[in-house]
Amino acid sequence: MLVFPKITAENAGVYTCIARYANSLELSNNVTVETYEDIKFVNAPGSQYPIINQDYTIKCEVRGNPSPTVEWYKNDVNILTQERYIIVQGGLLIKNVRESDDGVYKCTAVVSTTGQFKSREIKVEVLIPPKVETIQEVSVVEGESAFVKCKATGKPPPKYTWIKESTSQDLRKADRFSVKEISGDLLITRVEFNDQSYYKCVAENQAGTDETRVEIKVHVKPNIFELLNITAPIHNETKIICKASGRPPPIISFQKLSSKTPFTFGQQKLDNRIILEQNITTEKGESIGTLIISNLNRSDDGLYRCIAENKAGMAYKNGHITVEFPPTFDRTKNFPPAWTWGNRPGNISCIPEAIPNATIKWKHGGIEIQETRNYKIMGTSPTSNLIVYPNNERLFYSKYECVATNKLGTKSIVLELREAFKPEFIQQVKAHSITATTIKFNIVPPPQYDGLPLRTITVQYKPERELTWSYARNHTWSFGAPYILEDLIPEVTYQFRFAARNDVGMGLWTNAETISMPRRSEPAEPKILLPSHSIIDENNSNRQDLVAISPYADRYDLRWNVPNSNGDPITRYIVRYCKTEKVNGEWRDSDCSEEIEQSVQYTHYELRNLIADTTYKIELRAHNAIGASSPAQIRVRTARGGVPSTSSVGVTTYYFPLDATMTLLLVLRSKFLK
Repeated sequence: MLVFPKITAENAGVYTCIARYANSLELSNNVTVETYEDIKFVNAPGSQYPIINQDYTIKCEVRGNPSPTVEWYKNDVNILTQERYIIVQGGLLIKNVRESDDGVYKCTAVVSTTGQFKSREIKVEVLIPPKVETIQEVSVVEGESAFVKCKATGKPPPKYTWIKESTSQDLRKADRFSVKEISGDLLITRVEFNDQSYYKCVAENQAGTDETRVEIKVHVKPNIFELLNITAPIHNETKIICKASGRPPPIISFQKLSSKTPFTFGQQKLDNRIILEQNITTEKGESIGTLIISNLNRSDDGLYRCIAENKAGMAYKNGHITVEFPPTFDRTKNFPPAWTWGNRPGNISCIPEAIPNATIKWKHGGIEIQETRNYKIMGTSPTSNLIVYPNNERLFYSKYECVATNKLGTKSIVLELREAFKPEFIQQVKAHSITATTIKFNIVPPPQYDGLPLRTITVQYKPERELTWSYARNHTWSFGAPYILEDLIPEVTYQFRFAARNDVGMGLWTNAETISMPRRSEPAEPKILLPSHSIIDENNSNRQDLVAISPYADRYDLRWNVPNSNGDPITRYIVRYCKTEKVNGEWRDSDCSEEIEQSVQYTHYELRNLIADTTYKIELRAHNAIGASSPAQIRVRTARGGVPSTSSVGVTTYYFPLDATMTLLLVLRSKFLK
């Protein structure tokens, strides 16, 4: 018996068994040994990765004895040899692989004689090489951060690398640079001037690599490194030059600070004396702007702003053009004369305009003045004052010549020193209005001609029974103010005299009429005030038909001036209001309120709970112990809705007397209607 402890395929074959007898007889017989080998997948990886558009053999090498038959399936569909799929020894050949070839393939092996069967699933994933999208040029400002996005398609998703071409530097290891390998982002912080370069984005996966290049341009904000102030004589030509650098080279323009608009390039349409030119040197990144002004005028003097602008930003710098001109007295030629009186020194000022500053001399009668006991010169440039000591000598009240000289010319002006006198008599005084305690005067002042201006008007007054003015009371008003005298005593007869005062002193007294003050009586009629935003009803344009518009629908703030008490203190105010409407051209009242008392401490009262879009007549009386004043009246129409009208919101309100502002209110009405 022949025993095979562990049979292998090599043990297969024909074996001969031999038997011998007595060295002469030999018997033999052949035995055929056949071995069977189980199905075995020798080279059949479970995941395989063909590349798109290439030929690829899915590996599935099978061994067995007897030799098995191999078949292929995809999604349980049998694959037969055809144009793109060819079953070959050791696998399945796919020509010109497509992405649709992704899937799970099944490699089956069967031995029909033994009935053996085995299969192996193989996952096939088609790889696609990266394809990088084109990146547009990137511009960034020096000192800021730059962000560049690199996008690529591919399967599996590629990883990214950024390379700076000028240095071949892998930016994953560079300072200030951050590379996102998964997303393809490149971030540059605090961009520097030398970061301007071409950069390469490389995308890579198992199927291959692709790359693109992008130019990163670093823009540098403009820097104005030269702008010189210019001084030039009038009527000459001058140039103000501005030099600036930047990347790209900046565009330079000029603007006069006193003007709202800058100059345009070339000759100016509004002033052909002015031309703006520009020269750009791209290699150096520099620009030169030149503003040329011919036939200089004094109006060209001033500050000029140089404006340098490029894609990175703007820069400003101011320069000055000084226009030199000969002395002139255009602004001071109408100065009033200098005045003096008594032994006071006279001060004559000479203020020429000139660039450069003028040197000043004084002349009298064509002879240059030197300092003496009668003359003192204070300053010789840019202004000068001639101090004249007349010492009661009329010779020195005269005309003096101020002569101003600079390198461009000479100009003179004649200035006069005059003797001043006190005002003359006041020409006329009349009582305009009289109450029990006050008088308002109309005063015609003394003629001034070319003398000193009046400063004040003074009145002296005394009861008629006092024979002298020794104990008379005085009151002084500023010249031109309302001439109202208060706190007089009712039923007393007064005598008055008036005088005017200027800087020299008070003039002579002018006697005025004797006035007997009325007895104490009821107060004068109050003066109702209208707010500045009140609108006159356009249908009512005369005094009696005036209708003010309330900004509110349900209330009105009534205000008034304190009337004259006529010698007896006001104790209270009485307010009364009625609905009113115009019927056949006449006003008719209805639904009148009770009399409403208001304390004398207040000069306003708010009427509440009014009806919207309704006209009311409001009466106001002032009371004292003697009686009530005549009623002051106003008609008011409330607003349509419950919200204040826009005329009263967010504005300052001023109040005007009703009877004194008719003309003003009519003007306001026309303004509002427009």
